[in-house]
Amino acid sequence: MFTKDSRTEVFLTQMGVEFRYTNNVAFKELAPGWDCKNLARPTAKREDAILEYATLMEAGSPAPAPILHQAEMYDVLDGVQRLCAAQLGGATKVSAYVVLSDSDDMLDSIRVLSNIRLQGRQEPPEWTRRRAVEILVIQRGMSTAEVARLGGWTPADIARLAEAMNWGFKIRCIGGPLLPDSVVESVAKHTTQDILTKYPKPMAAFFETLKDGKFSAQDAEPIIEEFFAKTAKPSHDVYQGRLEQIRRSPEIEVRLKGRRGPVLPVDVKLRRALRTVETIIDELDSPPLYIDEFFRLLNTIERKLRTWSKHSPQANEPRVPADKWVKNEQD
Repeated sequence: MFTKDSRTEVFLTQMGVEFRYTNNVAFKELAPGWDCKNLARPTAKREDAILEYATLMEAGSPAPAPILHQAEMYDVLDGVQRLCAAQLGGATKVSAYVVLSDSDDMLDSIRVLSNIRLQGRQEPPEWTRRRAVEILVIQRGMSTAEVARLGGWTPADIARLAEAMNWGFKIRCIGGPLLPDSVVESVAKHTTQDILTKYPKPMAAFFETLKDGKFSAQDAEPIIEEFFAKTAKPSHDVYQGRLEQIRRSPEIEVRLKGRRGPVLPVDVKLRRALRTVETIIDELDSPPLYIDEFFRLLNTIERKLRTWSKHSPQANEPRVPADKWVKNEQD
């Protein structure tokens, strides 16, 4: 069902940990919730992967042995999908590599990096890099150079990603939105995290403006530079005033509200509305309910229009609007 794999052995050797191979690990010896914890994936289990492994195992094709760590019980560092497939096939005991390590940093490194280093069923490379930075650099405090070496990445790329993620976290802490890394990097060039925390309200509103306007990093650069320009006396009012000025600019208004169409004269709008009413009346199949209410509305409209008319109202004009349209029986 599971077998030794040279790639796993090389990976663990390069990580600098001792390990042993055993084929006597019972499922009941796995730590509770082992199939619900998987730092290397957005969700612990992927049903398509489990079914694929189960099909291969049933056909007699063994899979690489999972990687475990033994504390009070066995923790699964790599191989959740394969173990789920083996359990689905009715296995009670499995083979595994058991890591001997007392370093939590190393154990989490194996959890996060095993998929990409062993070329298994991988998540998107960018997701894995961000996950490694989040878990190993930001949470565990490992250096970016160390994580780059363990993952086979360029140290400068990991350092830049770590800084962007750290700044993005600070922005969200003051109530700001999730912004693209490139925009966050531009913000980091023009201000300090101390400024963010001192004036959180205008800062969060400014970042929301960047998000709502869907700015690219290139387009956002001059606006960010303008907003964070150095001032002798920084204050809430200074940044609030800059934000309001930026929002009044034509470019920002177009981005936030959309491009306005041509402004029509009011009399043109009125004529269109009245023609619409006429069209609706023509489409009526039966007399409308509450017709007197419609007459009252017409009376009000006509009275307002007559104030603009050059002709004076007739002295004997009927007081009830309906009388104008109802034919006199004597006629």
